[in-house]
Amino acid sequence: MTTIENMVRQHQNWLDQAEGLVDRKLRYLREDLNDGDLVSMINISDALGSLATYYGISGMLSNHTQLTTKNDYLSHSIIYRFWALKIRAKHFSKTYFLRGTNKAPNLTNQMSNAACLLACFIAIEKDDKADFTADILEGMFTTDGAINANYLKERRFEPFMMWLYSAYSGKTLSKNFEFREYGVYQKLIDSWHSPELISDPILELCDYHLVNSDDTGGRRDPEFKNSPFDLLPFEIWAIFSTRKKLGMVMPEIDHPLLSFSKNIKDDLHLVPDDLALEIEAAYNSIFNS
Repeated sequence: MTTIENMVRQHQNWLDQAEGLVDRKLRYLREDLNDGDLVSMINISDALGSLATYYGISGMLSNHTQLTTKNDYLSHSIIYRFWALKIRAKHFSKTYFLRGTNKAPNLTNQMSNAACLLACFIAIEKDDKADFTADILEGMFTTDGAINANYLKERRFEPFMMWLYSAYSGKTLSKNFEFREYGVYQKLIDSWHSPELISDPILELCDYHLVNSDDTGGRRDPEFKNSPFDLLPFEIWAIFSTRKKLGMVMPEIDHPLLSFSKNIKDDLHLVPDDLALEIEAAYNSIFNS
């Protein structure tokens, strides 16, 4: 059984045991929407994370079985993760004065999601959302206490996504942003202007993605553990989109991960549903009042 087949099987098993999850999370979420305070917004972000996982897995399984609902599910998943990140980031900025206390919020658990969302928005050319998400991710690097220091030192994917965003957008990152080691991504950066050399680094990144798509309980936090980012290689598609935008040659890449997710990016349209619109209204009411 291949890695992808094993992940699909695990997803199906998870989904089989998730009966009632959506109704339960929606019930709690609407109770929190009615409360309309800072604490309730954190609860809402947690519920959105659970719903994003459900719809991400459902969307990938729909793709695997060729059902037509796949992109609605994937749209829900990505939009919910975006709002979960947005709520957490705003809550952090609103309560930053609490840093150094046990009550201080922290964005460590959101860092990989932020980088994956940035990759997604670059891949599908949603520049406004890419700009917004890049601001959040950059702030995670530059704001004291936003991310646990030991965690931050080990990250490679997230700095790479800031590098790629800079290439995609043409924007220079703030001077106080400190680029760290890029690890497995360094080979791609080194071959960026050599199209004849870039295929192998991208294949290595596809392998790296699969290896880091499942949380097996080790000390290291896998970048792509949260659905739909586990089986959708947005960072690879973001590389393709960036090179296309810059008029750079992009050779054909043949990898099982890309074959499995073929055509999804082009068919993916992010359309907010009624719940997302309710979340937006609550966000504006609580944080912009």
